[in-house]
This record gives sequence, structure tokens and C-alpha cells, in this order.
Amino acid sequence: MASIQRRAADLVFEHLQERIVSGELAPGDKLDPTEIAADLGLSRTPVREAILRLDSEGLVNRLPYRGVVVAGIDLRVAEEIAALRIHMETLAATLAVPRLSEQDIADMRETHTQLTESLKGDYAQREFNELNRRFHMTLYRRADNAALLRVIENLASQAERIRMHFDLRQGPAQPHHEAILRACEERDAAAAAAATRDHILTAHQAMMPDDHRIEPGSSLATVLAVADHVQGLPSCT
Repeated sequence: MASIQRRAADLVFEHLQERIVSGELAPGDKLDPTEIAADLGLSRTPVREAILRLDSEGLVNRLPYRGVVVAGIDLRVAEEIAALRIHMETLAATLAVPRLSEQDIADMRETHTQLTESLKGDYAQREFNELNRRFHMTLYRRADNAALLRVIENLASQAERIRMHFDLRQGPAQPHHEAILRACEERDAAAAAAATRDHILTAHQAMMPDDHRIEPGSSLATVLAVADHVQGLPSCT
């Protein structure tokens, strides 16, 4: 019985997430658990469980006196997270590439293949984050820097919550992962760092409004300027 109820909660979660991602439910729209349960022909229990999960994923907010409403995205926070990710993940890629084994690269290639296939299926939103994190962390673990990995994992969790608001099947992950893989296979640390930066930046920009601009002097503008400067420096080897 518990497994049936869990499956029902999963189905409700996927149903509501799809409505949020598609824009059918806009930020600020109220979710009435009783109404949802009646529409889906379910009891309120799996609906409540689904809403708790939506809350933990950052897709809804539970507000006093208003109940459950669809969450929006704080664009400033999203940009700050993107800036920190570029700074930390390009460093990790630079450190990691010289230490990669053939098995590491084979594992990344296999995960990339699985991720590409998952984007064609009905459960892309559910599977993407797990496979995406596995792909990148296979590389970053070879940086051999536990403190850096802890920061990256924390930022990844925050980025995943933002990413849940968007249809991942329309994202740029596949070609960017291919570029990262190619750089790793060639043991080109600078190219891997550049591909990682482009990957994070493009994904961030794809999630922003059309009129969004990176302001001069912002964290993201500064990180990008530093990255461009570092890429122009001669090698120390």
C-alpha cells in the first residue's frame, strides 16, 4: 500500500511540475490540494506529499494565510550562483584534467550517453539532475580538493532547484558536455575549463528573461572578465 501511495505522489509531483515548467501555472498562482486531489481522482495524502516535495525543490512556497503558491526565481541569486559555479568549477576542471584516468573518461562518456537518452524520455526532469551531477563530479573528484568539492556540491544543489523550473529537454547540456569530454580526452585542461565556463554561462542565460543583461561590475561580469584574462596568460609549463 505504501508503495502505491508513493507512486501516486510521484505522479502528482510530475503532473504539477510539468504545469509549472510549461508556464500553465505561473509564479504566484495558488495550488489548492483539495481541488488538485478532486481533479486527479486521488485522496489528499499523495497530493500533500507531492506538494512537500515541490516545496523542497523550490518550485512552490507555503505562505501563511495564502497557502501554497507557485514560486518565482530570484534572478539576482541565480546570477550569483552562476558566478560562483563558474569560478569554482573551472578551477576544479583545471586541477582535475591532468589526473584523469582512462576509466574516468569512459565513465563520463557512459553518463553522457545515458543523459542524452534520458532527455528523449518522459522522465527527463527527474533523471537529468542525477546524471548531470554524476558527469561533472566524475571530473571534479580528480581535483583532489575536498574543500573545493564541498563548495561545488552545495552550489550544485542550489542550481538544481533553479533548474527544476525549466524544461531541460530544451537546454544546451548535450553539446557542452561533448566539448568538455573532448577536452578531457585530449588532456587539455584550459579547454576543459573554458568549455565548463561556457556550459554554465549558456545554461544560466537560457533560464533568464529575454531582456536580462549582465551588469558591469556584477559578480558574474567580474568572474567572466577574470576567466578571460586567465585564458590569455601563457602556460606555466
